Amino acid sequence: MKITHLILFAALGLLITVDLTAQGISSGTSQTIPVSQLQISDQMTTNLIFPYAIKSVDRGNRNILVQKANAVENILQVKAENSGLQNSNLTVITEDGSFYSFTVEYLEVPHNLNLKIQQAVKSDLADFGNQIQAESELAETANKVAMKNRSMRALRQRRFLTGIALTGIYIEKDLLYFQIRLENQTNIPYDIEQFRLFILDNKQSKRSASQELEQSPLLVYGDAARIPAQSTQTLVVALPKFTIPDQKHLKIELMEENGGRHLKIKVKNRHLMNAIQVD
Repeated sequence: MKITHLILFAALGLLITVDLTAQGISSGTSQTIPVSQLQISDQMTTNLIFPYAIKSVDRGNRNILVQKANAVENILQVKAENSGLQNSNLTVITEDGSFYSFTVEYLEVPHNLNLKIQQAVKSDLADFGNQIQAESELAETANKVAMKNRSMRALRQRRFLTGIALTGIYIEKDLLYFQIRLENQTNIPYDIEQFRLFILDNKQSKRSASQELEQSPLLVYGDAARIPAQSTQTLVVALPKFTIPDQKHLKIELMEENGGRHLKIKVKNRHLMNAIQVD
């Protein structure tokens, strides 16, 4: 009988210890980060104004369209591709390491179209490790890349006498620089609605929309708003270094505003492996 009591007391003590340990883990090593609500429409653009430059964006659904506003780094423009958008989410990380999370729902007429986002508290900061180069230094390097001749067999698409081509991949200080040529051989100017880069699966299924990973440039050097009639121009896109997993590729997409001359190219990991140093 005494042995039985000892076993019972030991088991009870073990259960109490495990429970206290679990409580300690629950309260000491995790913390809930607030989630904000965001309403978007396919007929109106919602503008999110962040206190710092946007570093990365991740969409829970590829029917959520995002782009940074022209000439600024801290304004994200968000829109629904169509009215069939299901409830989803959006995650944004800014240059200071702040982490922002949003639930996204479709509303034909959103209550707020311009939202000024408050700076995140210190507990919501991400650790980036190496510091991002100053924008002036990025621009100087991008200018060097823009002036270089083609360094690889171009990856291109041409439609309706317009085209996009990746003509060089360079690396410097843990940053990749993509040299992109844009051309318009028509007399109709090409106004750019969206210029996007994202990683996605080679084979897409209707249920894998969340597999897209948006790549938000640290810098886009050149005119990413318009390709004038009868012209050719160069863009240089700077991104933190990355590689592409098997069965995936980087998609570079150009969409025309109020038009149908949409262009896209695919970049595979073997192309990144041939990145050359910026002289």
